[in-house]
Amino acid sequence: MYKVGTEIKVGLFVLAALATLVWMTFRLGGFQSYKEQTYNVDAVFTEASGLKIGVAVQVAGINVGRVDDISLYNDQARVVMAIRKGVNLPIDSRAFIRTQGVLGDKYIELSPGQNTERNLADGDHITETQNAADLSELLEKLGSVADDLKSLTQSLTADGGGEDLRAIVTNVKQLSENLNNLVKDNGPGVSETLASLGRTADNLERITTQISSGKGTLGGLVNDDSVLIELRTALHGIREITDKISSGQGTIGRLVNDETTIDKIDKALTGISEYLDKEEEMTVGLDIRADYMTQYDYLKTTANIKLQTRPDRWYLLGVTSDYFGRYSRTDYYSGANRWERDNFERGKLKFNAMIAQRYYDFVIRGGVIESGAGLGVDWYLFNDDLRITFEAFSGDFDHNPHLRVMANYRFWKFLYFGGGYDDFISDSHRASPFISFGLFFTDDDLKYLLSGAGSLIK
Repeated sequence: MYKVGTEIKVGLFVLAALATLVWMTFRLGGFQSYKEQTYNVDAVFTEASGLKIGVAVQVAGINVGRVDDISLYNDQARVVMAIRKGVNLPIDSRAFIRTQGVLGDKYIELSPGQNTERNLADGDHITETQNAADLSELLEKLGSVADDLKSLTQSLTADGGGEDLRAIVTNVKQLSENLNNLVKDNGPGVSETLASLGRTADNLERITTQISSGKGTLGGLVNDDSVLIELRTALHGIREITDKISSGQGTIGRLVNDETTIDKIDKALTGISEYLDKEEEMTVGLDIRADYMTQYDYLKTTANIKLQTRPDRWYLLGVTSDYFGRYSRTDYYSGANRWERDNFERGKLKFNAMIAQRYYDFVIRGGVIESGAGLGVDWYLFNDDLRITFEAFSGDFDHNPHLRVMANYRFWKFLYFGGGYDDFISDSHRASPFISFGLFFTDDDLKYLLSGAGSLIK
């Protein structure tokens, strides 16, 4: 029988080893023993240091191609990538230079876009790119941070800084202990306060919801576009009047444009000004309050203009929308017979006109309250932020007087809220608790708002 010699065995082993070595070289080096079907796309990066030809191109961590060429393009790096046929990438895909680990080799990662109408094809260009983080810059920034920390620790430990730092830590610890003891000692009170704030927030949300839905007078003013249209019309009319005055038309136009008349008016105004300077200037304020009557589910609104001639005296003029409106009685006669009829006008406006005088923390008001003769007393507390009010005025005839008590707290310059009890001795079932929410503007605030509204309309 023929026997294989030792030389032949050694030769076969060497050939097998060489074939294995060649296969591993092609496998590890990224070479291909056959021409793979690919298409080329390119991308431009500001710099491509560390990126080599033949490295992988990946999508979601899977190799889909390789870097085919790296060249200089307008002081930037143009990278050509060979992508396998069958790998479809949207035209708005992005390209990133990534690093395997902190010190690993760099490769290209493609992030598919959202445009599904067209995919990348041979010769297309990827516009959105991002370079890999520069390790040297990162180390430089870390070094500067370490230097800053070192300077901070040196400044804290120098000249008794360590003792100051320990004192600060001790003070913070004592403060936290005091706060903890305060919460423990006043736990029920804090919980009740938070619950009250929650109920107040719910009530305010209910009121703002009603205003947003157009309920009540204030809701109608906020949501009715006709108000803005009427205001625009009024401003247009005012502009026409001022144009006529500027051109000298009419009596006022002649007065304004006649220098003799202007001199006389100037002298008269100078005399009036000298007389009024002995007192402070008159200020104007606008108070708008909405009272939600819980008993009959109605938003009662009041708008008053405050004319303050002195620090301790002012006048109030305004209107109030009332659910019960106006009430009147008509007598009819026919021969010797007589009968009566009660008339109700729901939602009709009632008028306010009062003079107020302040004595220390108390204000006494008198005049007309909701179209009836009345008297009011206000007690101001906490730098005038809290106001406790009692009002009494004549109600409808054959009914008890209208009494009201309420308290309002101003928590911001323009806003206040509160509540009270209205008509609490009514003999016609009109008594109701209520929740208040109000806005108060001074003349300076009104000037700013009106100038802003004029610019918006223009």
